Amino acid sequence: MFSHFRLDGWEFLGLLGEALFFARMAIQWLASEKAGRPVIPAAYWLTSLAGALLVFAYAFHLGSLPVLIPQAVGMVFYARGWQLERASRRREAGRGESPPESGEADLPRLSVIVPVHNEEAGLAATLGSLAGQDYPAARFEVIVALNGCTDASRRVAEGYRVRLAEDARSGMSFGKNLGARSAGAGILVFVDADTRLPPEGLRRLAGAAAGRSRFAGTVAGAPDRGGGVVRISFRLANFLTRRRRAHAPGGVIFMDRATWLEIGGFDESLPQGTSTDCIWRGLAAGAEYLFVDSFRAVTSIRRFEKTGIVGQLLAWRRNHRDLAAGRRREVAERKYDPADELPGRGGRG
Repeated sequence: MFSHFRLDGWEFLGLLGEALFFARMAIQWLASEKAGRPVIPAAYWLTSLAGALLVFAYAFHLGSLPVLIPQAVGMVFYARGWQLERASRRREAGRGESPPESGEADLPRLSVIVPVHNEEAGLAATLGSLAGQDYPAARFEVIVALNGCTDASRRVAEGYRVRLAEDARSGMSFGKNLGARSAGAGILVFVDADTRLPPEGLRRLAGAAAGRSRFAGTVAGAPDRGGGVVRISFRLANFLTRRRRAHAPGGVIFMDRATWLEIGGFDESLPQGTSTDCIWRGLAAGAEYLFVDSFRAVTSIRRFEKTGIVGQLLAWRRNHRDLAAGRRREVAERKYDPADELPGRGGRG
């Protein structure tokens, strides 16, 4: 009766695809039963996408357009459904990161440190985004840490409501430590000088830190320009950052002042990877890791443009791997071109 059926690898692939399509219905049914109402969980979209992909491959092997075309169209719908579901979860998470509706005096005080080394071209955009924050002006300060500047960065900074910390020395981490030493708030927020925050940025950060005494974290990033490869690279960086493998894709990290003092701030001997190192040392000291994904810090891709996307990602990966293995001397002694020390970067990654 079944002698004309084949059971080769392609047949198993097609059967697996159909099994995933059946599984997605079971997943939706179980989720709806649990919620007591019809729901479509993220697993539904992912299982549908995986099933469509397998059946598409099977149909392509058979050369069957009636099967192939619906799967191709379906993959677009399933991928978009998953994207919308993720966006909805981010919005829900963002509500949880907002501080409670209370008096302005109850909001935590923040010190926002912007390390600057010859940033006259883009500093106004960064400081303008901070000036436009939906956060009480009396509850946060902006400290511009001018380190070794020889351009008009000081003049640009003086056009905004900021405090200046200034030194003739320069360095990736020196500028951040310089600003943090003069900070007066219990929460330190380090923002690269080529990074912009949306108006709700500081509120989201304060909401994430609410109720926690010891924490170290960062936020999701987005490029200020670039094509699909750049955007995919940032999405990958955000994905890894959520899992603590890489840090500061958006050029922003934040930490309670007590933890910063305990670990001695940023390690000024490291040429790169300093943000990752600072957060990891904070976690080792007992801080809780926080990753804010309810907004994107828009940051410059100029380092990518200078060294190439693949080259820069590999360099960051090498630094992270060595730091995780305790090989600090190797990272500190790693040769690099001082011209690559981009102003205000502070060792992103």
